[in-house]
Amino acid sequence: MGKRKGSTKPRLQNAPLKGPSRIDEVKKFLESLKENGEPMALLPWQEYVLTDMLKVDKNNMFKRKSNLLLIARQNGKTHLARVRILAGLFVFGERNIVAMSSNRNMALDTFNKVVDIIEQNDALMAQVKQIRVANGQESIELLTGAKYEIVAATRDGARGKTADLLFIDELREVSEEAFTAAKPVTRARKNSQVLMTSNAGDAFSSVLNTMRQRAIDHPPTSLGYWEYSAEEFAKIHDKDAWYHANPALGYLIDEDTIAEAIATSTVEATRTEVLCSWVSALKSPWPYHAFEDLTVQDLVIAPGPKTIFAMDISVNKRNASLVAGQIRDDGKIAVGVIAQFESQVAVDELKMAVEVAEWAKKYRPVMICFDKYSTMSVAERLSQSGHRVQDMSGQVFYQACGDLYDSLVNGRIVHIGQKSLVDSMNNCAAKENDAGWRIVRRKSAGDVSAAIGLAMVVHQLLKPQSKPVVIAV
Repeated sequence: MGKRKGSTKPRLQNAPLKGPSRIDEVKKFLESLKENGEPMALLPWQEYVLTDMLKVDKNNMFKRKSNLLLIARQNGKTHLARVRILAGLFVFGERNIVAMSSNRNMALDTFNKVVDIIEQNDALMAQVKQIRVANGQESIELLTGAKYEIVAATRDGARGKTADLLFIDELREVSEEAFTAAKPVTRARKNSQVLMTSNAGDAFSSVLNTMRQRAIDHPPTSLGYWEYSAEEFAKIHDKDAWYHANPALGYLIDEDTIAEAIATSTVEATRTEVLCSWVSALKSPWPYHAFEDLTVQDLVIAPGPKTIFAMDISVNKRNASLVAGQIRDDGKIAVGVIAQFESQVAVDELKMAVEVAEWAKKYRPVMICFDKYSTMSVAERLSQSGHRVQDMSGQVFYQACGDLYDSLVNGRIVHIGQKSLVDSMNNCAAKENDAGWRIVRRKSAGDVSAAIGLAMVVHQLLKPQSKPVVIAV
C-alpha cells in the first residue's frame, strides 16, 4: 500500500465546470522553467484547482471571474498564486496584475518568489524591462508594458487601478472598506479574474464570511470556490481531518509536522491554522466545546426558586441580553437568556429598563447584576423602581470570569443550548493582567453580552446559600 496523500479534491467546492481549460498551457510553461535546477511543477491539488479556475468558453474567455481558495497554512497556496501570476505575465498576455494583502510581508513573500523564478530563468529575464524592490514601490514591468505590482489593503490602496488579475491574500483580514475599493479594479477588463486566498476566519472576518456564504448558498458559475478543510466538529487529532484540510500532506509536509503544530498551539489556533475550520473567536478562554457539552434539553427556568438576573449591552450598543440563573435540586446552576434586545443603531435603554422590570416582576430576582460602564442608566431606572441592583464591574468581574471558567470545566452549569447563549460564549476573548483574566468586549469576535451576564449570575450563585430551617420550640 502506497504512502497516504492529502486529498486532491476539496471537501467543499462549486460544481466543477465542463469544457476546455488553459491548464495545459500553464503546465507546458512550467516545464520550460527551472527552480533551483529542477523543473517547476504543480501538486495534484494545485493542478485540480487551476484546471477548474482556468476553464474557458468558446471565445477563450475565462468562465470563473471570481475565485476563492480556502486552505490550511503550509500547503502551497503561495506557489499556486505565483504560478497564476507568472502565467498571466508570460502566457496569457495580461497587462496589469495587482496583488494586495492585509499583511505586507505576505504580499512581499509572494512577490519575491515570483522575482526569484524570473531571475533563475533567462528566457523570462529577457522579457523584463525593470524589477523595482523599493519599499512601497515593488513591481515587475515587462518590455511589453505588462506590470505586476503590490498595493496596500486599504480603501485607497487599489483605488484608480485597473487589472486583468487581482490577487487578494489573507482575505480573512481584509476590511470591508479595502475590499469595496478593490472590487472595481477588474471591471474594465473583459477577461479578468480575481483570485482570493485565505485560511479559516472568525466572526470578525466579515468579507471572507460573506464571500464563503455566497459561494456555498447559490453561487453563479462565474464564482469558483474550493475549501480544503476538516469537518466542523472534527477532533484535532483525527488524521482523516488532517488529510482533508492539508492536501500537501505526504508531498510537502508529513504527519509529524501536523502533530508538532498541534502540540505547540491552542485548540482554537489549531482548528484555524491546521484544520482550516471556523471558530468564533481565535483566543477563546474556554476549553473547546466545553459549554455545548453542558446542554440539558428539557431544562426549565421557571418563576419561584431563588433567581439571579444579570444584564449587559454590547460594545457597539446594538445588542443587549438579560440572563437568569437558579440553583437546581442537584446543586447545579441552571442558566439561560430570558430576553434579548437588538437595534440597527443603539438599543433603547429606556425600553430595555421597562422590559427588564417586567421580567423582574415575574421572577422576583434576589438581585439584578450589571456593569456600571455599560448599563448604568438601565440599572438606575431599575433601582428607582424598587429593584435591587448590584454593580459587578472592576475586580469582582475578574473573579466572576474565573468562577464561570471553573464551573464550566467542572460541569456545575446546565443550559438548554440556546443559540444566542452558545454563540455569545464562543465569541469570547480574554484579557489578562496580574489580577487574573476577564472577558473583554472589544477584542471578542461578536456580541458577548450574554456571556458577560452569565459570568455575573454564576458568581453570585456560587456564594454560600442560606436555607430556611424550621425550629421547633
